[in-house]
Amino acid sequence: MIRLVIIISIIFFATDCWAKTLLLEQKNIKQEVTNQEVPATLNLQQAIDYAIKNNKQIKALSATLPITEANLIIAKYRPNPIFSSQNEAVKQGSLHPAQIAIPLEVGRKRYWRAKVAKEQISKTELEIRKAIWETHTQVHGSYSQVVVLNYLIEIGKQRKEFYEKLLQIAKDRFSAGDVSGLDLERANLELLTAENELNELQGKSKQAKIDFNLLLGISPDNETALENTDSLKPKEKVSDNPAIKDLQIDAQKNRFEIAILEKEYGITEAQLKQAKWEIIPNLTIEGGAVKPSVGTNIWGPYLAAQAELPVFNRKQGEIKKAKAQLDYLEKEEDRLKLLIQSQITDALQYFKVREEQLKRYEEKLLSQSKNILELIEFGYQRGKLSLTDVLNAEQKNREVKQAYLQSILNYQIAFSNLEYALGVPLDKLGEKS
Repeated sequence: MIRLVIIISIIFFATDCWAKTLLLEQKNIKQEVTNQEVPATLNLQQAIDYAIKNNKQIKALSATLPITEANLIIAKYRPNPIFSSQNEAVKQGSLHPAQIAIPLEVGRKRYWRAKVAKEQISKTELEIRKAIWETHTQVHGSYSQVVVLNYLIEIGKQRKEFYEKLLQIAKDRFSAGDVSGLDLERANLELLTAENELNELQGKSKQAKIDFNLLLGISPDNETALENTDSLKPKEKVSDNPAIKDLQIDAQKNRFEIAILEKEYGITEAQLKQAKWEIIPNLTIEGGAVKPSVGTNIWGPYLAAQAELPVFNRKQGEIKKAKAQLDYLEKEEDRLKLLIQSQITDALQYFKVREEQLKRYEEKLLSQSKNILELIEFGYQRGKLSLTDVLNAEQKNREVKQAYLQSILNYQIAFSNLEYALGVPLDKLGEKS
């Protein structure tokens, strides 16, 4: 008996271990499949496409569509027939062993209920498309920020290496008696400052990647290689494109806010029609076999009709609410149209400024600043210039580089804001014109 218990225990233990191993393998396989879905490298368009497919907010909003579709099924319901049986247990009471009552909706109440549900479905579809378009804009800005921060980190590393080299030069010149110990302290201080700034940039970069991964709907610690800053530089002067003027004219047609407002207007108008039809009372017709007296065997037909009297509830509140909502929507449409015009004007003006700034940096400032720094560094190494000259030149060069990268980021954000304001993507604007 003891041996049997031991054998059974061993079998159960082995089975449990095997089951746990199998579950672990399945989990690993599932994790591998998930990881394979995450691209190793992404350009901007790929990032936008991936986010549209995997963004959790879009998925959650898309899950509301079946709810509104179910409302259409509910709106098309017809009243169920009512089966009843009654016996009047009094002297000369009647017997109704079986009777059927059929409620009848009068007018077009069912039609307008369905119309409301259909308009709500269309509105939900537009809200999903609006969320997709907003994600397009958000990914554009987030992607650009991550790319720029990656490059700023590289500049930070170069700056750190520069001051390490400068500190060594200062040490050599100090050993030769060419400079005082103050140069050593200043060079060392700049090196420590460069290290701190590099750490801060790395922290900002991690946060930007977390936000970017959230938009893509992937794990916060996922590492995806992105393109360099060259991919963010403009290939043409977009503001000079003649197609921009046409897009400005048609912008209100492309904005989802206006389309959604029109659907809200359609919903409210259908609700108003429905409320007016609801004033007309429904009928209930019932009939069956009846035995007028329990003590006799005489049977006959029974037929009755009833209707609610619209004395107190005549849908006054629903009608007033719908009319007030229609009045509000008209005023809201005027407000939105003016707001969209202002947004387009502001976005285009801001974009032109950022476009000119970026062009100025690329054509003049970058090359001049780099050349000056190299000459001053060479002069300090030869003992012809002071450490102050080198520090000032390095600081100016760094500020120019950082401002240039910030200019690229500002340009891309202005570009995405202009896209959003116009309601259409601008990446293929040159092809359209």
